[in-house]
Amino acid sequence: ARQFLESDQPGKRSRLVDQLLEMPEYAEFMANKWADLLRTNPYRVGIKTTLNYDHWIRQQFRSNVPYDQFVHSLITARGSTFRNGAVTLFRDRRSPDELTTLVTQLFLGIRLECAKCHHHPFEKWSQEDFYSFAAFFRQVGRKGTGLSPPISGSEEMILETGNARVTHPASGVVLEPRPLFGDWKAAAPLSGKQVLVTTVSPPSLREQLADWVTSKKNPFFAEVQVNRVWADLMGRGIVEPVDDLRATNPPTNRELLTALAEHFQEQDFDLKQLIRTICNSYAYGLSSLPGEKNVSDRLNYSRHYRHRLRAETLIDSLSQITGVESRFDATPSGARASEIWTHRTRSLFLDTFGRPNPNEDPPCERTSEFTVTQSLHLMNAEEIHRRLTDAGGTAARLSKSGKTPGEIVEEIYLMIYSRMPDATEREFAKGLISGENQGPASKTPKTENSSSTGKSQPQALDPKQLKQRIEDLMWGMINTP
Repeated sequence: ARQFLESDQPGKRSRLVDQLLEMPEYAEFMANKWADLLRTNPYRVGIKTTLNYDHWIRQQFRSNVPYDQFVHSLITARGSTFRNGAVTLFRDRRSPDELTTLVTQLFLGIRLECAKCHHHPFEKWSQEDFYSFAAFFRQVGRKGTGLSPPISGSEEMILETGNARVTHPASGVVLEPRPLFGDWKAAAPLSGKQVLVTTVSPPSLREQLADWVTSKKNPFFAEVQVNRVWADLMGRGIVEPVDDLRATNPPTNRELLTALAEHFQEQDFDLKQLIRTICNSYAYGLSSLPGEKNVSDRLNYSRHYRHRLRAETLIDSLSQITGVESRFDATPSGARASEIWTHRTRSLFLDTFGRPNPNEDPPCERTSEFTVTQSLHLMNAEEIHRRLTDAGGTAARLSKSGKTPGEIVEEIYLMIYSRMPDATEREFAKGLISGENQGPASKTPKTENSSSTGKSQPQALDPKQLKQRIEDLMWGMINTP
C-alpha cells in the first residue's frame, strides 16, 4: 500500500492489477469461490473425494486454465474419484435431472428447476426442454461403492454406460438429447444400439453437450460468467441474481453485458484478462462515496457500491493486521482461510460472516448482507481480542519498535485501511497513542525531567501502556465502517 500510494509513476494502477493477478492468493481466492459453486459435502461423497475435488479446482486456477476448458473438463469428467477430482460432480449429483439443474444454472445462467414439473406461462422453457437436456446425462454410469452417508469413504468410477433412459414424466415418451436452442445434429448413435464396426469412437453425449455449452456461439455461457465476475468486483451484477438470465429479468445495461461477453470470448475465455479489463476501467475506479447526483443510484455504476468482503478474506485480513495466524482443522499450520478444503472446518468467524451450508444443493451464490451479529462479533469476540493482545502480535511489535506515535499511526492506517490518515485523523490518533486524548482518568501523568536548558522533556512512553493504546486504536478502526 505504501509503495503504491507514494509512487508518482503513470499507469501504476494497471501494474498493480497485473502484480495482484500473478500472486498465488488470486488462485486461492478464485478456487475458494468455485469450491462454493461446485460444493460437495464430505459426509455425503467422502473426505478423500472432497479433498481431491478441491485440489483439482485449485490446480485449474493456479494454471490459469481458460474458463471454457475448465467447464468442458467438468462436464466430460470420467474415471476414479480418488484420481480425478473433477468426477466428484457426478458422484454428488447422481440423476440426470439433478445434473440438468446444476449445469444449466451454473454454466448458462438458465434456471430450469421449475420446468422439471410444469411449463410456466411466462417462461420460455418447457418440460420437454428440461428432459431433453437431461438426456445428455443418461449414459453416465457408476461402478464401485455408492453413497453411504455419513461415511461414503470408498472409491467410485464414473464412466459411460449407454443403458439409462430419460422419459417425459407426463407422456412417458423416451426423449432424445437436445440442447435448449440452436441447430443440433448428434454426432453419435443415440438409439442405444451397439456399433459393431467403427474406426473412431464417436464423442459421448457429455462431450457433445460440453462442446455446445462452451461454444462461442452460445451467448449464455460467456454472459453468465462475466456477470458473475462483474458482480464480485462492482458490488452488483448487471443481472441480479447473477445466474438468472431470462427475458423477464433483463440486464440493467444490455450493451455492457454483451460487450463484456464478446471481449471474454475474444480473449479465449481468459479470466485474468477479464478481471484486468474491468479493474482498469473508469467505472471500477470510481469512489464509493456518493455525490449529490448519484446518491440514489443503485443500478448504473455511477459510483462504486460498497460491499462486504467474503468471510475468508475478512479473517485472512485480520490475521495480517494482527500478526496472528488462523488455525483450522485438517489444514497445515499457517494455512489461510481461503485455502481450507471443506466448510466442515470449525470457525465461529466464518459461520458469522457467511459461508455455504454443505448440506445445500449447489450452485448457490453467497449472501453478502450485513447483520447485527457480525458487528457484535467484531466488537466482542474472544478470538479477536486474543489476536489483538497477543504477545507476538502487531501491537506488541509496534510498541517495541521505537517508532514515534505518528509513525505508528501511519503504519496502522496503511495496514487496516490501505491509505494514509488525513491530517485530522493523524493528529487525533497520535493523541490516543501518546495519551493526550485518553480523558482525565486514564491520561499518563505528566512528569518532567530538568535539563541543562531548563526546558521540560516528556517522559518516554511505557511499552505496556503503549501496547494497550495501540490495541485500542486497532480495535476501534476494525470496528469502524
